[in-house]
Amino acid sequence: MQEQRKTKRKANLINIIGFLLLFFGIGIIIYIISINYFNAKFEERYIESYLKQYDNDGNSVLHNQSSVVNNQSKYDYVAILEIPKINLKKGLVMSTNDFKSINYAISIDQNSNMPNEEGNLILYAHAGNSKISFFKNLNKLMIDDKVNVYYRGKNYSYKVNKKYEIEKTGFLALNENYSKYNLVLITCVHNTNKQLVIICTLNNVN
Repeated sequence: MQEQRKTKRKANLINIIGFLLLFFGIGIIIYIISINYFNAKFEERYIESYLKQYDNDGNSVLHNQSSVVNNQSKYDYVAILEIPKINLKKGLVMSTNDFKSINYAISIDQNSNMPNEEGNLILYAHAGNSKISFFKNLNKLMIDDKVNVYYRGKNYSYKVNKKYEIEKTGFLALNENYSKYNLVLITCVHNTNKQLVIICTLNNVN
């Protein structure tokens, strides 16, 4: 009889622990979903704010606009990147000297030229499965796919021209002249020592 009571108590304790673990697990899932939802809403708000910031001539319609500095916040957008095929629309920030900007946004390489300047606009972001893997689906892009960059009141529309992989050395040599105005997208190839490079050429501006 006493042995049966012990067995029953043990079973009840296991049930309670199981319930608490289930409750805790559900709470974590709800928390993660909520955080992702509110982050997405913040992102939408700041993208909309940026798009309203300039008129059609590229002039700021806001007064006392602060300049982008090295220690900018995650929402100090310089431009907006849109890739319809992979359902990506994110703000772009200037890369910080310590490269930590890649941990919260798609970054513009410091050696880049902006879309209205001749040269290469170079963007990089993480691939993989984390919440900051903004380029996780970049490998799905194919030749002639459309990529948009919204900058100072204008939409710079590009088409994918070339796609290739290189060894991950920290350096990228762009030796070929694709066009006067190029967009270069760079990310790591997940679980390898390679990087994916996608070259896009300017198609039109409106």
